[in-house]
Amino acid sequence: MSQITLLKTYLRPYRLRLVILTILLLGSIGLQLFAPQIIRRFLDAAQSGAATQLLVTMGLFFLIVVVAGKVITLASTYVGADLGWAATNNLRADLTEHCLRLDMGFHKLKTPGELIERIDGDVSHLAEYFSELVVQVFASALLLAGILIILFREDWRFGLIGLVYAVCTVGLLRLIHTPSTRIWGDISRGYADLHGYVEERIGGTEDIRANGGEQVVLNGLYPKMALVNERRVKAHLWGGVTFHSSYLLYVAVWVFTLGLSGTLYLQGQMSIGTMVMLVSYIALMETPIKYIRRQAGNLQKAVASIGRINEFLQLEPEVKERVTAVLPARALSVQFEAVSFAYKDRQVASGTLQVASDQSPISDLQSPNLPISQSQPVLKDISFQLQPGKVLGLLGRTGSGKTTLTRLLFRLYDVDAGAIRLDEIDVRDVALSDLRGHIGMVTQEVQLFEATVRDNLTLFRNYDPATPLIPDAQIIEAIKTLGLESWYNDLPDGLDTMLKSGGQGLSAGEAQLLAFTRVFLRNPHLIILDEASSRLDPATEQLLERAIDRLLHGRTAIIIAHRLGTVQRADDILILEHGRVAEHGERILLANTPSSRFYSLLQTGLEELLV
Repeated sequence: MSQITLLKTYLRPYRLRLVILTILLLGSIGLQLFAPQIIRRFLDAAQSGAATQLLVTMGLFFLIVVVAGKVITLASTYVGADLGWAATNNLRADLTEHCLRLDMGFHKLKTPGELIERIDGDVSHLAEYFSELVVQVFASALLLAGILIILFREDWRFGLIGLVYAVCTVGLLRLIHTPSTRIWGDISRGYADLHGYVEERIGGTEDIRANGGEQVVLNGLYPKMALVNERRVKAHLWGGVTFHSSYLLYVAVWVFTLGLSGTLYLQGQMSIGTMVMLVSYIALMETPIKYIRRQAGNLQKAVASIGRINEFLQLEPEVKERVTAVLPARALSVQFEAVSFAYKDRQVASGTLQVASDQSPISDLQSPNLPISQSQPVLKDISFQLQPGKVLGLLGRTGSGKTTLTRLLFRLYDVDAGAIRLDEIDVRDVALSDLRGHIGMVTQEVQLFEATVRDNLTLFRNYDPATPLIPDAQIIEAIKTLGLESWYNDLPDGLDTMLKSGGQGLSAGEAQLLAFTRVFLRNPHLIILDEASSRLDPATEQLLERAIDRLLHGRTAIIIAHRLGTVQRADDILILEHGRVAEHGERILLANTPSSRFYSLLQTGLEELLV
C-alpha cells in the first residue's frame, strides 16, 4: 500500500473535514501572500506624502490581515491534527483486527511489546504524517508556488533566484531521503526489539528477582538501548546536515536578493515599497522551506512505518475459511481421522531456524517472506471417535501432544494430514466464528482483565451490536449455578465491581470458577478442560468438581487430567505417548483389564506416571 493509497483509504470517510481543512489552508496562504502587498503600498504611499489617516488605515488593515492569518493557521493546525488522529485510529483498529486474525504460530514468534510497537508506534509516526506533514508540507508547497508566481510577475530575476533556492533545497532533501528512510526503519525495528525485551522481562519479574537475575536482564538491555541510540544519533546527524546546509543556502539567497534589490532601488528602477516587498517574499520562502525541511524527518519516519505496516499486512493466516457447513446446536460428536501435525515456523532474519512447540513459545523476529521450517511431528496418525454427550479423559506425559490435540479442534492450527470432524462435519468447512462458538475451553491459566465482573464474564460481548445481549439476571444465575454465590454477595458493586488485571485479589479457585462461568454463559456444545484443577487444593478442587458437573451436563467434553478424581467422570479414556495413541477405550472396561495401560496407572498412581 503506497502513501497515496494509504491517504485515500483512511481519509475517505472524513471528506467534510478534508474540505474544511483545504479551505482553511487556502485562506491562510492567501493572507500570507497578500500581506507584503500591503507593505509595498504603505511604504510607497508614505514616500509620496500620503495623508496620515490613510497610512493609519493601511496599518490597521495590515494588522487585521496578519492576525486573521494566524487565527486561520491555528484552526487549520487543529483540524489537521484531529483529521490525522481520526484516520490513524482507524488504521490502528484495522491492524489490531489483522493481528487477531493471524495464527498462533505467528503470536508465538512475536512478543506483545513488539506487536504494540507495530500497531501503535509505527502508526503514531503516521499520525504526524496525516496531520503535521500533510498540513504543513502541502500548505508550504502551495505557499512556495504562490511566492514564485508573484516573484516572476514582478521581476523574472527575483523569480529565478527564488526558483533556484527552492530547487536546491528540494534536491538536498531528496539526496538524503533514501539513507534517512533506511535509518528510521532500523530505529523502528530497534524499538520493537527493545519494547519486546522489556515487556517480556517485566512479565517475569517475580522469577527474575527470586533467582537474582536482575543484572542479567540489565546486561541484555544495555546493548539494545545502545543500538537504538547509535541509530538515532546517525539519524539526527543526517538531519543536522540538512538543516545547516539549507539554512546557509537561505542566507546566501537572502543576501543576494537584498543586494540586487538595493542596487535597482539606488538606480531608480524600483520603489522602496517594491524593494521591501520582494525581500519580504524571499524571506517568506524560508517559512515553507523550513517546514518542508523539518518534516523531511517525519516523512522518512512515515515512509519507514508504511513499509513496516505493509510488511505486517502482507502476513496471511495459514488457517483459511471455506464456509460450506453449519454446526448444529446440540452436543457434538468428535472424530479424528489419521491426524498428523507438526508445528511450523518461518526462518528468522539471522538465518537460524526457530520452531514453535507445545512447550516453548518463541519470540524471535519473523520475516514474512522467508522459507518455512517444520519440526518433528507432535501428533502422528491420531484416530478416535467420541460420541455426543460423552466425556473423554485425555492422558499422557508432558509433551505427548494433549494440548496440541485441543488446539487443532479450535483450528488455532490446521492439521497436516487427516481430518477432524464434529458431528460428521469437517472443521475446515465451518466458519471460524461458528466453530469457536460451539467449543468452550477452560485451562489452568485464567486470563482476567482490568474491567468489571460483567465484562470479564461476558468477555465484552455486550459491547458488540452483532451479538445478542447477555442480561444481568442470566449472569447472576450462572454465578449461583456454578457455586460463586457467596463470593458474589461480598462484592461491593455487584457486577460493576472492577477486577484487577491477571486476577489479582482473587484466589486460584475463584479465578477458575469465573472461567467456568464465562464458558457456561456462552453455552457451547463441546467443552475442553485442560488441566483446569491441577493447581488447586483438595477443598477448592471439590468445589470446582461440582461446577464441572454442572458445566458438562448435556455436553460433549474432553478433559486433560493429571488427577485420578478428574478421570473418574470420563466415559472413554485416550492415552497419548510420543504423539501416538497408546490406548483408547471405555474407562470402565480399561479399568477392569489388567493388561491395559490405564489399569496400571490406576494401580501405581496416576499423578506419578503422567507428570
